[in-house]
Amino acid sequence: MKDFTLDKCESLITIFILEDDHPMQEMFPQLRKISLSNLNNLKFIWNKEPNVPFFSNLASLFIVHCDSIESLFSLSSSKYLKKLKLLRLYSCKELKQVISSDEDENASTNFPQMKCLVLKDLPKLVNFSHYHGTLDWPSLQTLRVSNVPSMKIFSRGNINTPLLRSIDITFIKKLWFENLNKTISFIYNNPELIKVTQIKKEEQLQQQDNNG
Repeated sequence: MKDFTLDKCESLITIFILEDDHPMQEMFPQLRKISLSNLNNLKFIWNKEPNVPFFSNLASLFIVHCDSIESLFSLSSSKYLKKLKLLRLYSCKELKQVISSDEDENASTNFPQMKCLVLKDLPKLVNFSHYHGTLDWPSLQTLRVSNVPSMKIFSRGNINTPLLRSIDITFIKKLWFENLNKTISFIYNNPELIKVTQIKKEEQLQQQDNNG
């Protein structure tokens, strides 16, 4: 199985149930794309922390309208997502962190192949991760942030994004202030500026429709 899609499973709370009496060396090594949508009661990806590698070839993860989930992966388990290239998170009302903290002080949350990250309509998202170490994202080229009013910084540590030149806050408006954390902080501290920019974009689109 290369693609995994779940949509409108209202009663689903946990996706993967791990059992101790079924040991394995790796979980879902062939999976390349996951799409989760309209799972309003979903709270957990796993019922407990995996102790073996998982999603080693996952390239795309799309989550939209999953209103009960508060985080996606732990810091120590995120190390298995080495081939993740595209991550899109839309309209998850309770999402507070993408990567949650755990007790492994030596863990890191680096995504060496991540090219595009989209964060949209996430009212409670505080940051991507609480990790205090350096995040190394050498391939990240596109970061889109829209209506994420609670995110003051991206991460608590330094962030290495050599290919990232700006953050897209609309399809035409881009921002950049020295580094990723400073740019996120500017967006957080200037919500009215961002709102005005979005309104102007909507007015431009409306005018184009009227002229068409």
